Amino acid sequence: MVRRGEYGKRIITAKETYVLTILLSIGCWTVGYFFNVGFPIEQDPYDMPLWRKFCEVIPNKETAYGIGMLLMFGAAFLIHRMNYVLGLIREKTMLAFLFFVLFISTNPDFFPLKSTSLGVLCLVLGVYELFLSYHNAETQTSAFNWAALIGIGSLFWIHIIWFLPLFWFGMYHLRSLGFKSFLASLLGFLMIYWFVLGWSVWQKDYTLFTQSFPILAKFKLMVITGGVWSWVTICYSAILVLIASANILTQEYSDSLRTRENLSFLIVFSAWSFLLYFLYDYASEEFLVTACIPASVLIAHFFTVKWNKWTRVLFYFTIMTFITVLFIRIWNNS
Repeated sequence: MVRRGEYGKRIITAKETYVLTILLSIGCWTVGYFFNVGFPIEQDPYDMPLWRKFCEVIPNKETAYGIGMLLMFGAAFLIHRMNYVLGLIREKTMLAFLFFVLFISTNPDFFPLKSTSLGVLCLVLGVYELFLSYHNAETQTSAFNWAALIGIGSLFWIHIIWFLPLFWFGMYHLRSLGFKSFLASLLGFLMIYWFVLGWSVWQKDYTLFTQSFPILAKFKLMVITGGVWSWVTICYSAILVLIASANILTQEYSDSLRTRENLSFLIVFSAWSFLLYFLYDYASEEFLVTACIPASVLIAHFFTVKWNKWTRVLFYFTIMTFITVLFIRIWNNS
């Protein structure tokens, strides 16, 4: 039993921690801004034409960093709402919001914008639509919606298409896969490119189809290069995800059946993102951003259900480690 005074003190401490971490995250973006980290935005050969157009209309560094920060907080808010509505974590907490913001704002490779910055919003909304179809194979609307969202995201980042098989697996895992729902997902995705095809015919420019889709078949295995510090947060995050996943799988009966199945899908989501991270060396940073979606929920779940003096120390150590590594990386590259 927790005394009222102790409980209130814990709530105050939690709120102060959230505010402090968000302020530190904003400070990280500010440091990145002054050191011109990631600006001007580099254009890669595999970038989608729409993403190139989007980058061209960004007038200055202030706008780029402003948009990047808004997209980060927007995705974090959607993750928080998904957790709040679906009850992915037993207690009402903002830890998932906090960890996503922490992951994005402490990795200079994500500053200020990546082609998947908009795709992350589509993936979060897609996961929410997928979870709404739980044990309902007759729900074609949810299947259509998440597939259409992936189609929209692919207009900015073509590699997001690789998440279609993951979502089909998610439908099977959540007992919502049927002939009609599968067909609805295909229609949702193809509808986006039906409009794109019409635009291409009107413009007499088929670059999107002739250059973008073949990129998906260009695998390039990850080559471990760069400084040690660039791998510290990646390995540390992977370890936290493994610990959180092991805790969920070994203590699965502590949550409801629906929550366990949703969290199990997020574990597979995380593994799928890391697999693609190693398969596409030239798009590794983008896949690392997508891995932040399930990782933030899984790690938040661990710290919420295992909150004691040891995990409290680990929690604060995690925050300080990510922020410290960011400043070391910026200092080394300045």
